[in-house]
Amino acid sequence: MLKGVNRQILEVTNTENPYFERVIFFVKPEYRNEERSKLKREAEALCTAVQKPPRQKRTKKELAGIITKGVLFTLTGMALSYLLYAIL
Repeated sequence: MLKGVNRQILEVTNTENPYFERVIFFVKPEYRNEERSKLKREAEALCTAVQKPPRQKRTKKELAGIITKGVLFTLTGMALSYLLYAIL
């Protein structure tokens, strides 16, 4: 929350990003007198340059662990099902 702050802000509503609806930029005091169109152009360029972070790739070791756990849980479920079937 901002209290008692007098700043020039620029709001970009067309972010072309599925995650964000709008972006608010706070203009530095030394650039307060710049042309509005130039500030808007810079803000929009920055919004389009920022993209979704790259998807984190899993290592072979992590994939092997996931597959191993999946197989073990499946076998455990099958064994428990067989034991319950045999008892009943």
